[in-house]
Amino acid sequence: MNDRDFSLDENVREQLDEIGRVDILVGVLCKNVEATILHVLNTVSDGLHKYFPEYRTAIAVTDGFSEDRTLDLAELFKPHNGIAKVITRDMATGGKGAGVRTVMEIAHKLDAKSLVMVDGDLLSIKPTWLQEFSYPVLCGRAELIVPYYIRDKYDGVITNILAYPFTRALYGQDIRQPLAGEFGMSRELYETLRGHPLFPYDFGIDVFIVTTAAAEQMRIREGIYSLKIHESTTRYLEPEELLVPMFRQVTGQMFEMAGFYQDVWRSRCNDGGHHGHKEFFTQNPVPVNLDLEKLTRSFRQEFTEHRDDLHRFLPASHVDRLHGCVDDLDRFDAELWAHSVYSLATAYRQADPSEKKTIIEVMKTLWFGRFVSYAHETADMDMDDAEAVIQHQARVFDDTFEDYMLTPRQP
Repeated sequence: MNDRDFSLDENVREQLDEIGRVDILVGVLCKNVEATILHVLNTVSDGLHKYFPEYRTAIAVTDGFSEDRTLDLAELFKPHNGIAKVITRDMATGGKGAGVRTVMEIAHKLDAKSLVMVDGDLLSIKPTWLQEFSYPVLCGRAELIVPYYIRDKYDGVITNILAYPFTRALYGQDIRQPLAGEFGMSRELYETLRGHPLFPYDFGIDVFIVTTAAAEQMRIREGIYSLKIHESTTRYLEPEELLVPMFRQVTGQMFEMAGFYQDVWRSRCNDGGHHGHKEFFTQNPVPVNLDLEKLTRSFRQEFTEHRDDLHRFLPASHVDRLHGCVDDLDRFDAELWAHSVYSLATAYRQADPSEKKTIIEVMKTLWFGRFVSYAHETADMDMDDAEAVIQHQARVFDDTFEDYMLTPRQP
């Protein structure tokens, strides 16, 4: 976690000394993105040049030990005059969180007032996004800007099914895409994150950022109401390559944060709020292809493998209902899913460290089943109708929050 000795490379420190202080730092997180890195860097440079010509600005490219030409191309890139550039490898291994931490160390060194994070495979980025990420922070109107991307109903498979309804119910912040991938943040926020004992170095970083800002009662705003096109969705057909590792890391981080901030959500009254949902008056996003038959087989196989664990961590009545979903996944509705998530979240908080991985594996199994059920329900729906299903599920999480998460603590 936070026990690593972070130290920027001496050459990088010398470059930062020459740059001095900046108003805006844009961190571009990269790993094996040679096909997209120049597009992202050019767009970032154009945005800073157009919207912030009188500000001190810099671009920091941090690379997660790429095996392609990502670093070479970043070195060749020339930003507009007046925009500084620094390139470095991540200061630690681990994944996206290591890259984020590296950029935050650079921001700290440069005393940046506004920090923007973007992924190096973000094909849909536009120059105006730099304005939307930075202005509210520079004007003191927000500590965190989270995009609201227009995405296919089968994109954001971890967000829609788990991260969104869970974080909304616990922390009372209706942030539709807590795993958006890109962020704008204030100096106050990134300094808080740097010192946090649960800072993750993997895919748990996105939910860590949003959860910390929400729990610390910082001002969060949604922005960037636009399409998102990124290369990683092409790997959804092989969930074991990307989605499953991401699910484990995101869910583990989310549950750890729930334990860390339990005094926060225990002290607030969840009244369900008055949440609505946006309709999309725009072109359709790029479709996401999924192998639902493969996910269904995985659910059924793993359900059998975890039969004993299900009985250990879930009430018997829930396990009986889940058994009925094995042959008919359409019965795996939002209510059963919310009950299961909260029961496992409670078990995770009370579990020995040796059992936590098992609980995450049980969660993964049930997540497969719930996602397939959602996919069946929304198969013939457009984006707006599918969003209504997601919002209904979130309201179910809101309504059942107190029954599960506010149970008395175990001795």
